Formats: sequence, structure tokens, C-alpha cells
Amino acid sequence: MFSAVDQLDDIIKDLHKILQAKSEIIDSKESVYFQELVSAIKVSLHHIIQKENVTIITDFTAIDKIEIVRSYIYSIFQNLISNSIKYRQADIETIIKITTEEDKDHVRILFKDNGLGINLKENGDNLFGLYKRFHPHIEGKGLGLFMVKTQIEVLGGKISVESEPNVGTIFTIELPYN
Repeated sequence: MFSAVDQLDDIIKDLHKILQAKSEIIDSKESVYFQELVSAIKVSLHHIIQKENVTIITDFTAIDKIEIVRSYIYSIFQNLISNSIKYRQADIETIIKITTEEDKDHVRILFKDNGLGINLKENGDNLFGLYKRFHPHIEGKGLGLFMVKTQIEVLGGKISVESEPNVGTIFTIELPYN
């Protein structure tokens, strides 16, 4: 019974995070430089990056900053980088490439890794679902990608994915300039 109560409490906490993300007013936009953002995340994840010999390569020459809610973009980047590390292939060096592209109305941010990948034919419809997990042998709750998609949509953007099992994944985020 205690276990069921704890699980219910976790669900309520997760739902609170989701509702909070959807209801915050987007009036606190500021200039966020992508390289500074990635550097801050590297510091926060330093131990795991070093332990797992992860290489993060960035190229923000196309566009190097965006006017956005800092906490949202930080959370999005951190979730995607953390997932790339968490769902890495154990027998090869983990490489994460983060790049930007400029479109006439959008900033496109690409996160590419050489991790375990996801079978999109089987799981594509559930990829951003709440509590959906595709690698049960790895610890997680199935909340991260749901939160990433929610935050991107609150910001007026969209996210898409390409993935192949044992090859890797590419998440493409499109965010409006303003």
C-alpha cells in the first residue's frame, strides 16, 4: 500500500510539473547564447560526461543566440543531452552534435547522437507520451521527452525525430525568432 501511495505521489508531482510548464506566462524572454547554455550544462553534467567519455561537439555559426525563456531552453537542452548520455551504446564512444540552422521564420536546433536509437515504426506514435519508455533496461520515468515537447510547444515551436536502432537519433527543434 505504501508503494502505491508513493507512486501516486510521484504521478501528482509529475503532473504538477507539466501543468506548471503549460501555464507559465512567456513574458520573461531574454537573450540566450547557445554556447554558454551548453557550457553550463557540461559543468552540471561534468561527472557523468567524464566518467562515460562523452564528446559534445557544437556548431552555432548559423545562429548563436535566441530570445527565449532561459529556464525552458536550459531544460530542453539538458534533457536531450542527458538522454543522449543515458541511452548511449556501451561499446562505442558517445558523440553528441548540437548545431543550429537558420530558416526565414525559425531557428532550427539539431541534436544528433550515436546512441541506442529508437524503433520509430514500433514506438513513434508514443515517443513523446507521458510515462512512455523504450529501453526498459535503463532507469527512467518516461517524463523527459514529454516535458521537452511540452516546453517547446509552449514556446511556439515544434520537435521532430529521426532515429534508427543501434545507429542513433536526431531531434530537430524549430523555434520562432520571437
